Amino acid sequence: MILSILCFLFISFGYSLFEKLKDKKGYTAFLNHHLKQTKYANLFWWLLVFINTFTSLILIIGIFSTLFNFYLFSPVIIYKTCVLNILILLFGQRIAGDFQGAANLGIYLILTILGWYLQVL
Repeated sequence: MILSILCFLFISFGYSLFEKLKDKKGYTAFLNHHLKQTKYANLFWWLLVFINTFTSLILIIGIFSTLFNFYLFSPVIIYKTCVLNILILLFGQRIAGDFQGAANLGIYLILTILGWYLQVL
């Protein structure tokens, strides 16, 4: 169960990172339109790439830690990183006024908290 949650989160954050890196110009244009902050769109893009990269790396370590039963750090750090990432995205969605997008992030937050809960059992 824990491994499937980690894989789901890695696919979500990893693919999100891939999309941002693949089409920087398009994603920056999306941020310009979505956030209505044209001068900050490039900064937000870099912030999101950094956060998604860090979260994806932590998730990869967590997946291999779970598979091979070794732990470089507490598994709870993985979930705390994911929750932080989701909360930053949620904050951005709320600022942009995208309430449906913010509501969709709730599903990821619930799944992450479930994984966190299962990990500490």
